[in-house]
Amino acid sequence: MLPDPIENQFHADKPWRTLLNLYRPERRWVLAAMISYLFKASPVWVLPVVTAHIIDIVSHRSSGGLKALWINSAVGAFFIVQNIPSAMIYVNNLSRAGRNVEVRLRSALVRRLQMLSIGYHDRVNTASLQTKVLRDVESVQMLSQQLVDIGEFAVITILVSLVVTAWRMPVFLPVFLLLVPLVAVVRHTMSGRLRRYNESLRKQIENMNAHVQGMINMIPITRAHAVESEEIARVENQFGKVRHAARLFDRHAGLFGALAWVIFMLFSLACLTIGGWLSFTGKISLSPGDIVLMTTYFGQITNAVMQLNSMLPVVTRGFDGLRSIGEVLECPDIEENRGKKSVGKVRGEFRFENVSFSYDQNSGAASALQNINLHVQPGESIGIVGPSGSGKSTLVSLITGFHRPTSGRIVLDGANMNEIDLRTFRRRLAIVSQHTILFNGTLRENIAYGMKEVTEAELQSAIADANATDFINDLPQGLETEIGASGVQLSGGQRQRIAIARALLRDPCVLILDEATSALDQANEAAVREALERLAKNRTTFIISHRMNILRQMKRIVILDHGEIKEIQEQARALPL
Repeated sequence: MLPDPIENQFHADKPWRTLLNLYRPERRWVLAAMISYLFKASPVWVLPVVTAHIIDIVSHRSSGGLKALWINSAVGAFFIVQNIPSAMIYVNNLSRAGRNVEVRLRSALVRRLQMLSIGYHDRVNTASLQTKVLRDVESVQMLSQQLVDIGEFAVITILVSLVVTAWRMPVFLPVFLLLVPLVAVVRHTMSGRLRRYNESLRKQIENMNAHVQGMINMIPITRAHAVESEEIARVENQFGKVRHAARLFDRHAGLFGALAWVIFMLFSLACLTIGGWLSFTGKISLSPGDIVLMTTYFGQITNAVMQLNSMLPVVTRGFDGLRSIGEVLECPDIEENRGKKSVGKVRGEFRFENVSFSYDQNSGAASALQNINLHVQPGESIGIVGPSGSGKSTLVSLITGFHRPTSGRIVLDGANMNEIDLRTFRRRLAIVSQHTILFNGTLRENIAYGMKEVTEAELQSAIADANATDFINDLPQGLETEIGASGVQLSGGQRQRIAIARALLRDPCVLILDEATSALDQANEAAVREALERLAKNRTTFIISHRMNILRQMKRIVILDHGEIKEIQEQARALPL
């Protein structure tokens, strides 16, 4: 599958360029929204002129003034009423563009997360990734909306005010233009500080999400050890940190807004006073309508500048969100499979040739695996044992291709695993672990997960071979029973048999059993072991287990210690599982 252009054109260090790239496919709708917004907002710019004309007509009581009064009133009414259709056109086009970008950006993040290495996911907190997909994308969408909704209005308002002022009262144009450097000074003073406070707030929110997620996952353990108060205090402490960071950001954003408002309002009052004085003393000729027009437009410029300044926190959050999203979309730690050789038939022969692996090559820490040499024949069952930290799980992660050897190579059916499309290999691979991963859905959906076309006969055969038929038939809705998040409505033995049925349905050539029976009682273990025996038949099988009754049944047992193979035990006779 070709990558979305977002991944190719995303540059977090160039936020404006990236924002334009995001909206390039939507430029037609954005342009339509911007044009319709000009009509929508036009009463704000037209009505001051209409008001000034009416005031001059009334004050001068000129001949034909009544006709001019009705004409100006009709013009004002037209621009007011047309706001309804133009507003609907504007909202429809802007919403279409913004929501399309929102979906494409989230989709790009999901695609990248699926491509990033397992090592990346081991390092990065899940809550942090959720924040990027949810909050940061929303911040970018809000930034885009306000750039059109407020930014366009403010810029056009300033331009219209300056043009009309230059036409009607050119003497005041330099005064109005003083607002531009004033805005630049205020914005430069506050923007850097706001960005720092927002970045701190975002990090604290990510930490809060991680704490809340951890608390929810730990509730059974917390309850079992009666440490609810300590856990509540720990999470509430993080809430306090978020509150502190948020208050700092809100305080400085509020100070920025208040400071800008006071400066601009004082400037507006000074402009009105000077205009009144010049008119009163006769130094310049200004009609009452001109005074009203000047005051109104200066107020509009002030309001527009205030709106631009009020956007600063939103812009700060939006660009910070772009940088945060870039941490995923621009991360080079991906499992690259494009262009590599596809694997059709898998026989299941593995050859480890001087394989070593280190999780952090730059830290100087000891390797998780060192100089592993092992030849596994197709269809062979290999037991893998060793104390905690000996490298069992790391060895399995190399077999699945989740990690790549730091040195040496792994050869699958004569092909270097670094040179094959691992996705095509994994379609012929199944894993049954101690912790069965199920999702909130029906039993049918969980068993057939990842399979596009499954017949009812194939499904029932897999269920029968997994010794799951009886308990599924006893459920209220059979295969259509909702099992809840993580399969909480099933027992441990039932979850394991569902995992075995899922594996059987895939008809794998390579099978990994990672402590698949370690958490089961004797009755459940017997049923699961019988199902595993059917699953492992004629398949290359790697079994991690501490159960001696299972280890005795392996023809060969690989004993690991501190990342090295200490011994390979050959057993005279391998018994069924």
